[in-house]
Amino acid sequence: MIYVVICAVWMLTGLGGERITHYVGLLADSPALLVAVVVAAVAARRLAPGTPRTAWRCLSIALALDFVGTTIGVSSWLHGRDPFPGIADIFYLAFYVALFAAVGFMIRAAAVRVRWVQFSLDVMILVVGFGAFFWFLVIRTAASGTEIDVIKNALSQTYIALDCIFLLTLGVLLLAGAANPGGRRVPLLLLVGFATMFLADIMWSIAKIRGGYLPGALQDVLYVACYVPLAVAGREQMRTTTALAAPSTSDSLAQSLPFAAMLTAFLVLVSFTRGDIGNPATVMTIVVFGLALLVMVRQGLVLREDALTRERRAARMVEDRYASLIANASDVIMIVAVDGALRFASPASERTLGLSPEDVAGKNLLDLWAGDDGERLKAFLAEVAATPGRPVGPVELRIERGTARYVLEIVGSNLTDDPAVQGLALNFRDISERKALEEQLRQLAFHDPLTLLANRSLFRDRVQHALTLAQRGRHQAAVMFLDLDNFKNINDSLGHDAGDRLLQAVAQRLVKATRFSDTVARLGGDEFAILLEGITTIAEVESLAASLIEGLGQPFTLSATEVRVSASIGVAFSAFESDAEALLSKADIAMYHAKAAGKNRFVTFQTQMQELLHERIRLEADFSRALANEEFFIEYQPVVDLGTRSLLGVEALVRWRHPELGVLMPGRFIQIAEDCGQIVKLGRWVLGRACRELRTWRSSVAGGAGLRVAVNISGRHLQHGDLVQDVAQALEESGLEPGNLVIELTESTIMHNTEANLGRLRQLKALGVRLAIDDFGTGYSSLSYLHRFPIDILKIDQSFVSRLTNTYNGPELARAVITLAESLGLDTVAEGIELEPQVAALLSLGCVAGQGFLFATAGSLEQLSTSALVARRNALWTAKAEREDLSPTGRFAALKRVAGGA
Repeated sequence: MIYVVICAVWMLTGLGGERITHYVGLLADSPALLVAVVVAAVAARRLAPGTPRTAWRCLSIALALDFVGTTIGVSSWLHGRDPFPGIADIFYLAFYVALFAAVGFMIRAAAVRVRWVQFSLDVMILVVGFGAFFWFLVIRTAASGTEIDVIKNALSQTYIALDCIFLLTLGVLLLAGAANPGGRRVPLLLLVGFATMFLADIMWSIAKIRGGYLPGALQDVLYVACYVPLAVAGREQMRTTTALAAPSTSDSLAQSLPFAAMLTAFLVLVSFTRGDIGNPATVMTIVVFGLALLVMVRQGLVLREDALTRERRAARMVEDRYASLIANASDVIMIVAVDGALRFASPASERTLGLSPEDVAGKNLLDLWAGDDGERLKAFLAEVAATPGRPVGPVELRIERGTARYVLEIVGSNLTDDPAVQGLALNFRDISERKALEEQLRQLAFHDPLTLLANRSLFRDRVQHALTLAQRGRHQAAVMFLDLDNFKNINDSLGHDAGDRLLQAVAQRLVKATRFSDTVARLGGDEFAILLEGITTIAEVESLAASLIEGLGQPFTLSATEVRVSASIGVAFSAFESDAEALLSKADIAMYHAKAAGKNRFVTFQTQMQELLHERIRLEADFSRALANEEFFIEYQPVVDLGTRSLLGVEALVRWRHPELGVLMPGRFIQIAEDCGQIVKLGRWVLGRACRELRTWRSSVAGGAGLRVAVNISGRHLQHGDLVQDVAQALEESGLEPGNLVIELTESTIMHNTEANLGRLRQLKALGVRLAIDDFGTGYSSLSYLHRFPIDILKIDQSFVSRLTNTYNGPELARAVITLAESLGLDTVAEGIELEPQVAALLSLGCVAGQGFLFATAGSLEQLSTSALVARRNALWTAKAEREDLSPTGRFAALKRVAGGA
């Protein structure tokens, strides 16, 4: 900019003489033109790909061509040669081609949203009006009265015509840009720049036509000055690529171009008729033009009034829309003063608050709420008044309507500075249903949906709170874990609906049996827990546990069906515990020990139980590996003829040779196998192994074909495993005769689900195996069912055998069992014989077979081969077996000295 000013001043003042002024005129515009070229190229590079980028590329090419032509022309003038016409004109003509292409692309980019009918009329007015001006007052005037070279004249006229046409084209571009807000500044700057350039071109062409051009004149000043708005236009285009263009003040200028074109045409007319102003045709022309102007002014006023009407209608429509939204909104909208005085209430206040807008008008909002909610509302209004510019809230308030209570959520904004509101805007929303749903979800989150008792999460929190209180005072807390025994059997036999009703009945009994301050919870399934706070003695907890077992032992009535259940309870005391999980874990451990001890009892946690639990967890993890690696093995306890002390058979007893814990007896892992679902696999393995080993070993014993092996079967194997198929497979693979296999089942196992078990037992009997009831007399047996079962043997429990010599009525209990067996046609085997007097008593009562430590402990079959029992059998069998027949029951023949099995 400074360079342009210096050059212009130098040329206009003629500093340094005429020759230096000429040189300045020749050299002034080249650097300025070069800057314009660079700015246009940079603007094209920074634009996104598309039509505008192509337009600025064309513009930079056009300016570059102009720069080359100017450089050639300046070089010719410096060497004293007139370059017109010459090589420079080739670049000047090419300059117009690129320039028209650039403006064409700009019009295409700017006219995307143009209203084409209006735009076409404006273009026609612009072309006709300004075209007449350029033709009659510029081009025609410049060509008149001159006699020069034809080529120079044609070339000069061409430059003038191209300049005029391009100025018209820039006017069209400015009109197109007027349709796009923010897109008018660049076309206006280009119009100013090129108008200045083409004004200099016209002056130069006229001077060349008349032969009077010298460098350094006014046209050279215009040449230098024209590049300033072109460079600014490029800078403006770069700025609009990264920011939204602001509305330009050139809107009115662009819109006034058609009127300027009419005025220009009128001036042309005035120019031609200035010597004949009194002519009526001239006067009427002026009158018509004036009337046209007045009509156009009137049209502008009408259009303005119509625009104002449309604006008012749109504003009214917006107001009506907002009024309708407020009237039909479910939320209550109020405007109140800072002190709470009501100025406006929406119609929803009647639905939500029970107060019509007319009733609350002029009242104070604080009068509608009292108590804590009133104080909360007062503080809320004060906070809203002190916080302008942003919403405050939400705050919850409660209001009563009749017998119902509603919960409202309120949000407020300080709009005292808004002239349309001038108060505090409050929005009330009824959230009663949402709060009720939240309460239901909270209930579900902390309570069991079936029994409505506390769930595990709430119970854990209560226990932790009780432990905190216990640490501060002298009272303890206790936790009971209660699990229903054999609940799954009831659930499977009577259905899940009956099971759910049973759980609800159990929950009611537990609540009635405990204190109001105690917490009863259902942890899941058939597991319950009870928290006892304020405990002074251990005895009161144990008394409650005993009463719970007794109470749950009473029958439940489910759909006219009486059901009996029992419970196993584990008890743990807080002592020095501070962690709820640790106390719950101890109660859980004690409950499992209650189950392992025989169920239907309570057990208080002892320290050693923790170690047993760790062992249990370890054995559960090792069980599958033990089956795969055959870590289990079988030891056999002999069954003896009590009269002859000879071997009748063996009972298979499984052992676990643990690689780290050594040999484990069944009491340490059978219940674990039951709980982890491995008992069926273990039973299947024992069946097959016992049959194969007896079949192989018996050849070394006299009369080995009559030896029998007894195998204990779990209740789960009978009820849920394919026991019949497993027995058949074991017999087939081993080659053992079915009559030499005795299946032993406990009394409680066969009495559960009796009809189904009766069918399974008959299938086993159909295979030819013998069936025995183990530990008879310790459970509950129905004589009618016992008579129906295809049983062969009753095994007298060790508790009855031990009483034969310890109590005065001991023989009577054993006699009852033996008499029952005889009446049913069954044989008997006594278990746990340890003393000789017990043998004598059993023989006197009619029992001729038994087993126990008195005869031998359990061991391998190889060890049994060297025992006196086998030797006695070998001797008796050799002497008499060939001459005597076995009894129908084999080993249980009371009158035979040799029996055929255990």
